[in-house]
Amino acid sequence: MGFGGGLPGPTGPAGPTIDQFLQDIFNWTGSQTVSSGTFRNFFTLSGITKASGGTLGATQTASSIKFPARSKWSQVIFSVRITGTIGGSSGTAREWLTQTRRVDGVTVVGSDGDVKVDGTDISNRDTSLISWTRDALDPFTVDGVQVGLLNTSSQTITLTSVSVRVQRIINPE
Repeated sequence: MGFGGGLPGPTGPAGPTIDQFLQDIFNWTGSQTVSSGTFRNFFTLSGITKASGGTLGATQTASSIKFPARSKWSQVIFSVRITGTIGGSSGTAREWLTQTRRVDGVTVVGSDGDVKVDGTDISNRDTSLISWTRDALDPFTVDGVQVGLLNTSSQTITLTSVSVRVQRIINPE
């Protein structure tokens, strides 16, 4: 019997709980053109910074971010928001791809396309790429990963704002 003669309550957790959802945010503002047929790695934008208060613990290098090692598999979500303009005539489809790449800058890990048809404004365009990482030998931990934009249109894209939200959902350790 519990205190005061009542029934005992439910058993609590076996130990301390860990955060299973972790996030870091990287922000940039300025003016950067991306020519047709080129890839622009967001982590090489002059002045991109990691926002304070993040919990992921990603390390920013000169061209990528590295993840802290974990002993179990975890899901990673790269949520990218861009603002800017794209050249070309209204009524003409113009496409670009948001990509994650290995640090060689060539090997594509994930890719998602976006299209602009009317006008030139690409304000607050969001794209999410989902991946995973695992242990201390994982390429996201050892080498890091790049996130950027491949301009596949025949027009110039001018970026004025980029936000890369990196979220990790980890298995309890």
